[in-house]
Amino acid sequence: MTNSMIPYSFIPGTKAKASEVNANFVSLANYIEQNKSSAAADIEDVNETIDEISSTKADKTELINEFTVDESDTDLDNYKTKGTYIFSSVYTPTNIPKGNAGILIVTGLESSVIKQTWYTDEENPEIFTRNFESNEWEEWSSTTGKIDMENPGYLKLPNGLLLQWGGQTGSVATYPIAYTTLACPVITKQGYNASATRSDTGFTTQSLTGFSIGSSGSFTHMNWIVFGY
Repeated sequence: MTNSMIPYSFIPGTKAKASEVNANFVSLANYIEQNKSSAAADIEDVNETIDEISSTKADKTELINEFTVDESDTDLDNYKTKGTYIFSSVYTPTNIPKGNAGILIVTGLESSVIKQTWYTDEENPEIFTRNFESNEWEEWSSTTGKIDMENPGYLKLPNGLLLQWGGQTGSVATYPIAYTTLACPVITKQGYNASATRSDTGFTTQSLTGFSIGSSGSFTHMNWIVFGY
């Protein structure tokens, strides 16, 4: 159906864009305002137009908007409506997994499962996710792992695997992060003495927090890497 009072028409039973539905309501309101004197004569057309707009279904995916949060003391536990929410450090919410600024994306339905995805506001942003199910939020979990590109440094993966490394002149190494169950270090020694008749290098102590080595040959530097969890 085409109606001169509204700019868009729709096929019954199909989805319409939210912007078009809104434009029809605005056009209808303007028409009524401009034609108050003859409103009684046009009441039948007005009612028909309202029925047409009301019978169309806006595509709900287009109603998901991007919001810049400008309120203090907000709580991420309360964000259960689909959308993208931007937080600056001025309005840091509670219950964030890391940092004081970032982007929150909410998907899903409360009748089944709601998923939150948090992107930290960093040069290489870390990503966290959690679900709301059975009326409670799960713990945040990282999907990208955590890395520290230093010496010594480490890479911690979401599945719990922890890789650490370092290079040094001393014979005692301390891991940046202590392991909880198992640590398997591997070392390489730098140093050579052609006159030495015997050279032996190995671990003298080893634990979940570090290790020490002993060397009977020439020793100037060692590199190490350790796997564990």
